[in-house]
Amino acid sequence: MNDGDFTVLLTDEEGSEIECELLDRIELEGRMFSVLLPIDDDSSEPEAIILLENEEGELEGFDDAELLDRVFAAFLEKNGFDK
Repeated sequence: MNDGDFTVLLTDEEGSEIECELLDRIELEGRMFSVLLPIDDDSSEPEAIILLENEEGELEGFDDAELLDRVFAAFLEKNGFDK
C-alpha cells in the first residue's frame, strides 16, 4: 500500500498482542486478505501473516495451506517480488 504506514494490533490465542504493519490487501476468489508483517520481529527472515477479512471486516486466520500459498503468490506478483 502506498497510502502511508498502517498498523494493526493483533491478539493471539494466548492473549499476547502483536503489532503489525499492513503490507497490502489482496483480493482473491471473491475474498479479501490482509498481508501483515510483525513490527518487532527481530529474526533475520521475518514471516508475513496472512489473514482473511470476514464480512464484518474483522481479520481471522484460516487453515487452507493451498489458499495461503495462492494469496502469498498474488501478493508477490502484485508487488513485483520474485518467489
